[in-house]
Amino acid sequence: MVATVELTTPEAQATGARSALYRSLARCFRPPTPELYQEIKAGRIAEEVHQALAALPYSLEAAGDLAGAPSYEEMESAYMALFEVGGEQGAPCFLYEGEQGGGRMKVLEEVLRFYHYFGLRLSQEKHERPDHLATELEFMHALTFQAASALAGGQSVDSLRSAQRDFLRLHLADFASAVASKSGTNGAPFYPALARCAAAFCARDLQSLAG
Repeated sequence: MVATVELTTPEAQATGARSALYRSLARCFRPPTPELYQEIKAGRIAEEVHQALAALPYSLEAAGDLAGAPSYEEMESAYMALFEVGGEQGAPCFLYEGEQGGGRMKVLEEVLRFYHYFGLRLSQEKHERPDHLATELEFMHALTFQAASALAGGQSVDSLRSAQRDFLRLHLADFASAVASKSGTNGAPFYPALARCAAAFCARDLQSLAG
């Protein structure tokens, strides 16, 4: 999406990099598909992430190896074991904010309020919960994409930056941190590394917006 907007100023380009990183992270926290696995295996996802990291308005390094499992089946099994089923290491690390504490209904109502305020609706085909980590990352991608577009047009982004800061502070930053802390280091390295990258990025992005 960001590539379709001509980002001519440094601030617009930096915001576009933030948007691109949120988008890449959101894609990878969805259950893997054969197509996504091929992108991971070919190194294209790692390249996307590193390019976005290099263009951020602050310093941030990738937190680990974004290499996939040897096969799609192993990648799929790793996702299920870590996020949906659990195993020898204990209960799964659910990718729903409402399962991390704070009250499920309260969390659902709050994140939906953010989405609806900006005219965003969830896909009826996916039957997805609004508090899924990928959905919350996609929301930040949408907000930062709008901000990059506004900056490219010389418009104010104060309200968009405020919304980004509030959503990170109230929801996404702590949620991503909890997922990273529960992901551990076992199994395929991709998902723990992805979780650490998301947590570090959300925390640093919030710090930048609050500064």
